[in-house]
Amino acid sequence: ARPAGRPDRGGGDRGSSSARLSPPPAISRAMCWALAAALLGTLLLLLLAALRSRRMRLPREPPLDRGFVPGLGHAVEFGKDAASFLSKMKQKHGDIFTIQVAGKFITILLDPHSYDSVLWESSSQLDFSKYARLLMDRMFDVKLPDYDPNEEKVILRSALQNKNLPSLTKAMFFNLQTLLLSDPRNLSRQWIAEGLFHLSYGIMLRAGYLTLYGNEEENYNDPSCQDKDRVHSAEVYNAFYKLDQLLMRAARSMLTAAEKKEAAGLKGHLWKLLSVKRLNSKANKSLWLESYKQHLEELGVDEDMQPRAMLMQLWATQGNAGPAVFWLLLFLLKHPAAMAAVQGELDKVIRNRGQTMKQMQGISQEMLDSTPVFDSVLNETLRLTAAPFISREVLADMQLRLADGRKFSLRKEDRLCLFPYLSPQMDSEIYEEPEKFKYDRFLNADNTEKRDFYKGGERLKYYNMPWGAGINTCIGKFHAVNSIKQFVFILLTNFDLELKDPEARIPGFDKERYGFGMLQPENDIMIRYKLKD
Repeated sequence: ARPAGRPDRGGGDRGSSSARLSPPPAISRAMCWALAAALLGTLLLLLLAALRSRRMRLPREPPLDRGFVPGLGHAVEFGKDAASFLSKMKQKHGDIFTIQVAGKFITILLDPHSYDSVLWESSSQLDFSKYARLLMDRMFDVKLPDYDPNEEKVILRSALQNKNLPSLTKAMFFNLQTLLLSDPRNLSRQWIAEGLFHLSYGIMLRAGYLTLYGNEEENYNDPSCQDKDRVHSAEVYNAFYKLDQLLMRAARSMLTAAEKKEAAGLKGHLWKLLSVKRLNSKANKSLWLESYKQHLEELGVDEDMQPRAMLMQLWATQGNAGPAVFWLLLFLLKHPAAMAAVQGELDKVIRNRGQTMKQMQGISQEMLDSTPVFDSVLNETLRLTAAPFISREVLADMQLRLADGRKFSLRKEDRLCLFPYLSPQMDSEIYEEPEKFKYDRFLNADNTEKRDFYKGGERLKYYNMPWGAGINTCIGKFHAVNSIKQFVFILLTNFDLELKDPEARIPGFDKERYGFGMLQPENDIMIRYKLKD
């Protein structure tokens, strides 16, 4: 009804007052009870979150920083840019502190002298598998019965190292040749413009996939077989790359409805490409693939879940090498002295072999181990761009003893996290101008590897940790390093490579990737390359 005394601007009587003021439809008693129960449940959840966020620091516990948003704590800042946020927390609290991130309390340790107290602690106190299972489900819809990551590493380690490493290295060499030197597009001697990230990530993931998961046919040198491998590996990469852009948000349960639908479609397509039937038909399958397949069968994993696990392993084994190659090549292109030093070393190694790269049927381990300058460039690249978290779930109330003798109490159900990117890798007390690329930072004057770095006057055991450490050291490290070297060696010896815009700035990081291994760039950088005359 309009207020008293105000004229009706609608043009007269619109019907009886009883029609205008008719009551709403009756609400059933059952619906009222349901609404009341839902409201009560929501209030209880908010109350529990508020009570949890009111957690107080107890004696001997690390400094506690809950943030200002009840229930969320520092979740927004932590997710937006973990490195900047944790750097500020370190300035405020020191090298150990506890923060609230949504419903979880996370203790951050940033003293590399004390990392062994976490890395070698018993799994009955500090456990990785619980958090790993959570991410496996969120990112890849994988549920494995009786999953034990340490047991899995023991099973797969021998397939990637020692006597099995040479066969992987040789297979990677042939697959890189298929993608780089046998592709008609690359043989025209005309300049080809392409994004450096897509070139690096695409070639490394496709060649790595063919090496571990097998080829379409057995003969590496047959042109028709090479064509099939190029087509199939491109299909895998194109779908995987699109999925990879969604995985960080999936890990944090932040996908929108549209993104969930897109991710489900991409995963479904990749599961078909990685089905048991498809993989069984492959030629030149690696021992790693056979070992992992047998491991899944022994766990009782059915044929519907196996392709999901295979996709997870594709990400785990191939998701970091391509971004590492991107940053390494970009640093070389932006630092001519570094490029000249690497090229000079590579020319010398090949000259001593007495063959051109095209004539070789593989790159020996001796050659790969004879490049101290390149090794320093790779170590420096990884120092600047590898940023994984090393996380543990606290299974029982415990004491953590630091290297300086301090002891801190940790609470059951909290999470303990190391972030080596901040310290040691970007620590100004350890490295002079840590934000700058210095290609010879890990070289002694006599061209041997430099391993002596100090913090607080004491020599560091852990001064660069892109591969993890302790029982968490990446079991595929040696295969990954060999693969990176082979790609760069083949590229630099067979192609002229230059930035399309020499003044292009090195892009910033995609900050969502902090905590998940190699960082990726915010944007790609265009390059030109062509076959050498």
